[in-house]
Amino acid sequence: MIDFVAFNLYLHLTDHMRRFILYITLFFAASFAYSQDKKVVLDAKLTAVQGFKKIDVATVGLYDGNTKIDSTVTQSGRCFFTLKENKTYKIEFSKTGYVSKHLIIETSDLPEKGKNRYKVKVEVTLFKIRPGLDVDFLKQMPMGIAKYESIYKKIKWDEEYTRSVEEKVIHETLEYHKKYGKKETKENN
Repeated sequence: MIDFVAFNLYLHLTDHMRRFILYITLFFAASFAYSQDKKVVLDAKLTAVQGFKKIDVATVGLYDGNTKIDSTVTQSGRCFFTLKENKTYKIEFSKTGYVSKHLIIETSDLPEKGKNRYKVKVEVTLFKIRPGLDVDFLKQMPMGIAKYESIYKKIKWDEEYTRSVEEKVIHETLEYHKKYGKKETKENN
């Protein structure tokens, strides 16, 4: 009789222990899922204005604020970076003989619930340096700014801002053509 009671007690405790272990496991799994840092993956493609050809070899620097934290030399005209949440990143694209450009990606304001991974795609077009073409403003002004837009539920480029910078580049290019004409322009290509 004692063995029967002990066995029932063992089964009863085992059932409670199984439930306890299950609840603890579910609690930690849920906590782990919600506590994971959110990541933003940048997928950048580089092309040249002249002929819209892929730029195979270029240097891409990744900055957290003003601190360079990573860099890569592209071999195929593409690069990828994984960005952490709650940061402001500067991504600088450069190639010898071309005007450098940079972008800003803000990874703050990502929703607490939802996806843990966001993807941002961009195509960066570099153009050749031409003496007399005044685009020094590109050293200070990013070509694009991206941040999370809750309406779209994704990280999105500020198209109006990008358009305003592109208009400045177009304006300076037209001024260059007025000043130097088509003959010298063809020689610089």
